[in-house]
Amino acid sequence: MLVNLRARISRRLADERGATMVEVLVSTATGVVVLAGLTMVIVVTMHSNARVSARIDANQQGRLAVTKIMKQLHSACVAPKLAPIQATSSGTLLKFVHAAPGEGNAVAPLPTMTELSLAGGVLTQTDRVAVGGTAPNWTYSATTTSKKLLSGVAPVAPSTSIFSYYAGNNGSTTPTAQAVPLSSASALETVQVQIAFKVSPTKVISIKDAGAAATIRDGATLRLTPPSFNEAAVSLPCQ
Repeated sequence: MLVNLRARISRRLADERGATMVEVLVSTATGVVVLAGLTMVIVVTMHSNARVSARIDANQQGRLAVTKIMKQLHSACVAPKLAPIQATSSGTLLKFVHAAPGEGNAVAPLPTMTELSLAGGVLTQTDRVAVGGTAPNWTYSATTTSKKLLSGVAPVAPSTSIFSYYAGNNGSTTPTAQAVPLSSASALETVQVQIAFKVSPTKVISIKDAGAAATIRDGATLRLTPPSFNEAAVSLPCQ
């Protein structure tokens, strides 16, 4: 029996037959399919990670810029019944006065005249600081300072504006935005400013995706106190 076992082992070791061409082709095709599937999984995973990273970056950058703007708008009532939003403000240009840094708690704060403008996808802030005078006839410095707030900014389709303005309407605001650019009369009635834009990520990412852009919306009401004493009163800014 041991001899027979050795003989069988010897015959198998001496057998030089290999895989047929068909078997080789089938094995190769199977390997290619498996490799293609793994490659697709890796590509989709990388794409998803890049998109999430880009969207987080865009959202963080956009929120930071809007928070700065809202902080300034919330300090825009530097004098009672003095409208802070200026005439000629438009869908891509917001002109307003607000309390300068360090002046927010002053009885008669010196304001800063700020212009927020959108051009070429870049949101820029330009400031002129008041150096003297009293409300509403402040004297502003001839020197301006400009800084880029955010890049990759675009209006939210189908709108072509990132700023919209609303007038008072018996204790609330009008249902539709005022026509832009604002006239002198419209600026005096503006009690609310809304901001809406899309921002693209600032990071350099190898996989580009239009869905990575984030939409940012916020608004500020320019009032000191609500006209609760008279529901029929005309709502004016900074009452």
